This record gives sequence, structure tokens and C-alpha cells, in this order.
Amino acid sequence: MNNKYIWLLVAAVATLTVLPGISCGNDDDNNPTDNGADDARDVTEGGDTGEQCPPTSMAGADVTEMRLRRLNITAPTAMQNMVLQQLIDSSMDNEDFIWLLRLTGIGSGTLTLRTGSGGKVAGTTCTYNYLAPTYPPDEMTMSETGSAFVLSGDPIAVLGVPLWSEGTAYPADPLLIMPLRELDISGTFSADHLFIGSYNSTTDLWTTGGTLVGKMTVEDAKATIIDALGMSLCGLISGDTGAAMNPADDCTGPRPWTHEPDARVGTDEAYDMSATIAASPVHIRGD
Repeated sequence: MNNKYIWLLVAAVATLTVLPGISCGNDDDNNPTDNGADDARDVTEGGDTGEQCPPTSMAGADVTEMRLRRLNITAPTAMQNMVLQQLIDSSMDNEDFIWLLRLTGIGSGTLTLRTGSGGKVAGTTCTYNYLAPTYPPDEMTMSETGSAFVLSGDPIAVLGVPLWSEGTAYPADPLLIMPLRELDISGTFSADHLFIGSYNSTTDLWTTGGTLVGKMTVEDAKATIIDALGMSLCGLISGDTGAAMNPADDCTGPRPWTHEPDARVGTDEAYDMSATIAASPVHIRGD
């Protein structure tokens, strides 16, 4: 493929990487606050809803609820691209890409982390819900030491991450569902347990404070078709796209491919998927 086509391809794939959401009233400027405080703890009033966005404190509760604000891809290599990253950032700022976290048991030493794709609750400022039962969230057990949390049980076996094309959203059928296997999320809370990472209003940048890791098997990637591009996710990641506009021909060429699988799920070849993350407090309604 020539360089022009590669860049067009990257831009097109990045545009496809969005999750369902509705823009959050006053939060459309990459800033969860309105007065510029570096710790991002102002309150944005929710109009007639009376909500605080973000919550100002946990008020003694053992639960913290968040949405991801940054997902900075570190693997696979084919997805480490400035254009793609900027579009992911933009889709998170616009609440098109909504990924929720609920951690219960704060202060006990053992946390339950429930995570999955989310949608905005209509008529609210910063209240969301998981997209269950269509795209159900899942849980894992974490060990808490001070402000840090790490996996202490089994990772989530597989979490389906739905991706919609631009201009469409849940409950419409997604463009594709990306299965992340052996998913693990770890990180460090802010002192009040409301944030993972931090926001700097002067630089307009998020500092990440956590890590998301998972795996994509070759077979899963081959089965994940990007119709608009005429290729599979395996073709994109591996670089072996085969015959043009024929996804079935992806990842069937002679080995080694440009980007070989670097992991396994059981006996299946896979690609490591990883990112650093930042998250800010929200309200999550229901289970």
C-alpha cells in the first residue's frame, strides 16, 4: 500500500473507533471543570437535574464510579498512531466513546471492579448506564494497597467492546464488536479515590494513572470485519491484508507477517492489546 492509502486508512479506522454517547451539556472542551483547577474537582451543575458533575466527594461511601477520559494505546504497534490517538481523544471528550468503571469495597483491601461500555442517561449531566444486557459489563477482583489497585483474581475472560461508525450509536447495530480477552485494569487513585490520573488545565492534558491490558486472538481479529474498509482487524494489525477488499484473505499470507502475534490465549495465537488510562468521576445508574 502507498503512503497516501495508509494514512487514509488510519484516519478511516480512527473515525470508526467510537462508542455510543450523548454530549454532556457543559463538558465539551476537554475539561471536566469550568474554573481551571488542576485537580479537576469543580462542580458543573446539571441544570434542572440538580446533579453534581463530577461528584465532589464520596461522602464516606465505599464505591467510586468513573468513566475513562484517556485511553493512550501502547500496543499493538499498528494502532500506535497520532491520527488514531487524536481521534480517540476527541471521541472521549465528546462522549462518543464511553467506557465505565465502578469499584466497590474502597478501603477494605479487596475491590470489585465492574467495567464495560456505557451510554448517557437522557436528561442528565453526568449520569450513565452500562449497555446491558446487549453488551454486558463484567467484573474482576482487585487487591487494594493504599491508593493502588491490582488484579488479585482472574482477569475478565472476554469483554465485547462495540464500535459504531460515525453518526450512529446504540441501540443501532455496531460496526463491529472487538473481543478483548484476559482483560485486566490496574492503577492508582487520587487521594479522594475520585480520579485515576489527573488533568492539567494549563496544558489541557491528562496524565494517565492506570493501565488496561488484554489480548486479541488472531481468529477473533480475522472474524472482526471492518466492512467500510474491506478488511479485517487482523489485516490491519498484522499488515497482511491479502487481496484488496477481501477480508477473508487477510492473515492467510506466508509468515512472517509484518506484525507477528506476540501473545497467546490458551493455545491460540494472539496480539497483546494495552493502553494507559485516566478516568474521572461520574454517576452510574443501575447494575
